[in-house]
Amino acid sequence: MKSLRARVLLLIVGFGMTTAALLALIMYASVSQYYSDWLYDKAGSFADRIIETHPGLWRNYEADPDGFGQQLRQYTLYSPHTGLYLIGTDGRVLASAGEYRSFWDAFRLDLDRVRAEMENDPNQPIHVDDPDRPRERAMAAARPIRDGGEVAGWLLVVPRQMHFSAQMPEMLRSYALRTAAKIGLLTIALGALMTIATITMMTRPLTALTRATEQVRNSGFCGPSSEELFPDTERDDEIGKLSRTFREAFERLSLETERVQAADAKRREMIASVSHDLRTPLTALTGQIETIRLKGDDLSDEARDQLLERALHNAGHLRRMTDSLAELARLDSPDFRAEPEPIAIGELADDVVHRYVAKAQQAGISLGIDYPDGLPLTSVDAGLIERALANLLDNALRVTPRGGRVLVRALLDGAGVRIEVVDSGPGVLPEDQARVFDRFFQTSRAREQRGSSGLGLAIVKRVAELHGGQVGLRSEPGQGSTFFIELPLSA
Repeated sequence: MKSLRARVLLLIVGFGMTTAALLALIMYASVSQYYSDWLYDKAGSFADRIIETHPGLWRNYEADPDGFGQQLRQYTLYSPHTGLYLIGTDGRVLASAGEYRSFWDAFRLDLDRVRAEMENDPNQPIHVDDPDRPRERAMAAARPIRDGGEVAGWLLVVPRQMHFSAQMPEMLRSYALRTAAKIGLLTIALGALMTIATITMMTRPLTALTRATEQVRNSGFCGPSSEELFPDTERDDEIGKLSRTFREAFERLSLETERVQAADAKRREMIASVSHDLRTPLTALTGQIETIRLKGDDLSDEARDQLLERALHNAGHLRRMTDSLAELARLDSPDFRAEPEPIAIGELADDVVHRYVAKAQQAGISLGIDYPDGLPLTSVDAGLIERALANLLDNALRVTPRGGRVLVRALLDGAGVRIEVVDSGPGVLPEDQARVFDRFFQTSRAREQRGSSGLGLAIVKRVAELHGGQVGLRSEPGQGSTFFIELPLSA
């Protein structure tokens, strides 16, 4: 593939050669026209001079018609290549300086057309059939010959050098071609110099951009900064615009690369966490089933029931974890969309709380709900909010000791609503509070209890994000915790 420099130079050379050819044609045509005009002027002046110097020209013809040709030949002694003819009023040749009388009978000069052309532009030559060269056209000058004030005939002058293509002097032809060639070569040289200068100015930043893109490709967007790679971004021209576009693309791709790398690291961390969290209850479940299978006959009913109870507990833990993983994957899907509708948040929270009353009573925990009358309707996906609130209640009931209290509140908060779940549990350590909503994160107490999948609060956060809201936590060790969801009135 040819370089940009070679392509442009080739274009300039082709342009110069085309220019030279066009100039040659134009100059050839111009010189030809000039020479033709010069010959016509010479022929016209020759005819005018004959008529002026010989006022009795027609009477001389009438006095000696047969010998008048010899008189015409004397007029052409100093212009031997000029055809000179005496034309009658009927257009026939009466006499000539030439000797080709055999052609005259077939010749007729169209005097009406001659008069029309002369009246239209007397300075332009007329076009006639050549009296001595049948089937050829010639340019000529015609002048009327008067006798007693009347037109008795016409004097026709044909300078045969006007057969230009064959008889133009070689000097003029060569001059036109040489001049056109010189101009063409000069055009090529100047164009080449200007092209080289222009290409140099253009290719320098383009070469820098090429090196930058190759460096970006080889570095995997982890190399130098965009300022170092694209130094021409301050230019106020197309090159500067191109450099800025490349820099913006590089920065976007760098950010996207960082995001993908972070997502990949997070994915690997998640896989490791899932593998660990699944392995623990699965190992316990497998051991308990193996114990029952191998020692079932030797176990007491009480021991067997305890093993079965533990196996069911671990199986339930596995089920909850897989359900949470499936739910989180569904919420993370690019195709998933929340379906909001106007909902009374207070009443929705009340319905969820009533589902957990029996579970709270069984655990010896007081469960309550508090929300003011007249809360405005909030545009939310009811199913998602119910799931988020249920996860918060599960978390609160799990950490709250017997005799404790869990309270659900819904209140107006600025331009939105806030749902709070307050528990009287042990609270969250300060070093854990920033990560409680991270996926697979479990506090030390939750890991000890082995009742959490580490995904419940992550699902709460994702639900809030889908509604354009946010989550938060207020907690002090030994003083309980308040988890909350802040939602705009319209999603």
